[in-house]
Amino acid sequence: MNISVVGLGVEGQKATISLLKHGYNVYSSDINREINLSLLEEEDLIDSDNLELEIGSHNLDKILKSDAVSVSPSLFKKKITGDIIEKGIFLSDVLNKHKNITTIAVTGTNGKTTTSHMIYHVLKNEGYRVALGGNGGGGFLGYTDLVLEANSGDYDYLVIEVCDMTLAYCSYVFNIDVVVTTNIGYDHMDVHGSIDDYTHEIAMFVRNKPAILNSRDDNLMKITASSSDALLFDVYKYPLNLFGRFNRQNASAAQVCCEYLGVDRESIKKSLESFKAVEGRTIQFNYNTNKIVSGKTDNINALKAVLSEEKFPILIIGTPRENEIYRYQILDYINDYEADTLIIFPGLEDTTYNYAQYLNELGYTNDVLILKHLDDIIRYINSQRNTSIFIGGNGQERITEITNTLKKGIINN
Repeated sequence: MNISVVGLGVEGQKATISLLKHGYNVYSSDINREINLSLLEEEDLIDSDNLELEIGSHNLDKILKSDAVSVSPSLFKKKITGDIIEKGIFLSDVLNKHKNITTIAVTGTNGKTTTSHMIYHVLKNEGYRVALGGNGGGGFLGYTDLVLEANSGDYDYLVIEVCDMTLAYCSYVFNIDVVVTTNIGYDHMDVHGSIDDYTHEIAMFVRNKPAILNSRDDNLMKITASSSDALLFDVYKYPLNLFGRFNRQNASAAQVCCEYLGVDRESIKKSLESFKAVEGRTIQFNYNTNKIVSGKTDNINALKAVLSEEKFPILIIGTPRENEIYRYQILDYINDYEADTLIIFPGLEDTTYNYAQYLNELGYTNDVLILKHLDDIIRYINSQRNTSIFIGGNGQERITEITNTLKKGIINN
């Protein structure tokens, strides 16, 4: 079977890798001559005998003669996708067994990954065959990998973490039976344009579907009528071994969803009490005499949710990419928060100078340090005693690296 992949961003490369590993012949193309192919390079698949790469152009004749075509979500609304769908060769229309599996979509600005994993954890403990994937991974490499697995496996449920930038794409690719929306916040505003536009997109995503919605989110409360059955969640009231009130909201979303699916409350309570934090998401642990809270908080709503829990004298914050100016909003909040010391490290990119300049323009007067290397960050933390330290911001891989290094130090000690 010959399958084409149109677009080689992150999701397109993941699709290419998945298709090759499932034994398909793949033609993958991207019009960007400077496209970064690091994911394919890491998998050592650039020179695969079953892969034909075309960079700088698309061979439309080859694409439209394929048995099936996978399109990157960012290109879903482009004309080429319409042509592919009209010809009947869009991948999820050719391989469509997954559309008969009960599907839960989890979306929103923050809390998607944890909530998805919680639902998966409860359903697995009930003995169901469950596939978890999409934007949050969960064992599968993106949306296409989940589609391929669901079509080759035997599952009772699909749990999909849906990035808020892929709502239209996922609405088409999957037959979604219930939507969980955690919240609507200020992230990816370069794509959505405004909170009102983002809210409208969510309204369209839940339209005529049962929806589990956050009762404390004013924007979500505006769209309850769009859902065929709006069920509200609040704050989880039972034992939970996770940091923060925001995780109690995630647990409440999982509880309401699983009850909707027919799981009894006592079983849900038992499963969620045993649930452990997903790697890279917010956790709390003791290190030497310090309390460490760590987790990706790459938008103002996520950061506010953590920092409102308690006072952290020391903040260690990763930086965004150079063009992600909207993410600088977290510095506005940090300016008002007034930690004793703010440490900036390269998160997604080394934009530490930009961050420092922005803070200067805000008139930030507390101590600011720029530490670019892991060893320097660990050395600084080791110098502190009897304090609370938060590690977050942008750059999940770097945050996880710092966290795992600290946790390894606990074990070694």
